[in-house]
Amino acid sequence: MLLLPWLARTCAAFSRHEREEAVALAGFIAVDAADTDRAAYAEEIVALRALAAESLPGASTDSMFVYLQQAMLGFDGDDVWGKQLDRVNDGEVDVQCPRCEEELTLDLTSDDSLIEPGLSSALAVRLHAEAVQAARNTVATTLTRLFGQLTCPSCGTPFALADHLAGVSYE
Repeated sequence: MLLLPWLARTCAAFSRHEREEAVALAGFIAVDAADTDRAAYAEEIVALRALAAESLPGASTDSMFVYLQQAMLGFDGDDVWGKQLDRVNDGEVDVQCPRCEEELTLDLTSDDSLIEPGLSSALAVRLHAEAVQAARNTVATTLTRLFGQLTCPSCGTPFALADHLAGVSYE
C-alpha cells in the first residue's frame, strides 16, 4: 500500500502509454487493500483510477486493455474481477461442474467453445461496452464467453461461467 502515493505521483507525470504498466500494477496492489488502507489512500486510489480510465481507450495492446480494466476494478475494490479478469488474456479457464464435479478446461477464444456467449451481469455489459467502444473486438468477444453460459457435457447441468468463477453457489 505504501507504493500507492508514489505510483500516483509518478504515473501522473507519464504519458498514457508510458504509465500503462505502472497503473496496472497499482490496480493489482489496490485490489488487496484493507478498508483502513482504502480510506488512508483514497485520494491516490481515485487519482490512479482516473489515470487508468484515461489510458483505457488508447491502450497499447488488447492485453494491456484488459489489465487496465482489471486495474480499474481493483481500484473500485472488486475483489473478484479485480483479480480474475485477466483470464481474458489467458484465453482459457479451468472450472469444475457444480453438480458432477467434472473438471473442464474451456477455450474463451474459439468459436467452437462449449460456452454460449452472453453478458450475465451489469459489470459484464459495462466491460463489453468499453471494449466495443475502444474497437477491441477480440476482447469484446472473449468477454461474452467469460460471462456466458455453459452446459456441462457430462451431466447436462447449466451454469453461468462467471458466477461459477466468482464462487456463486448453485445449491
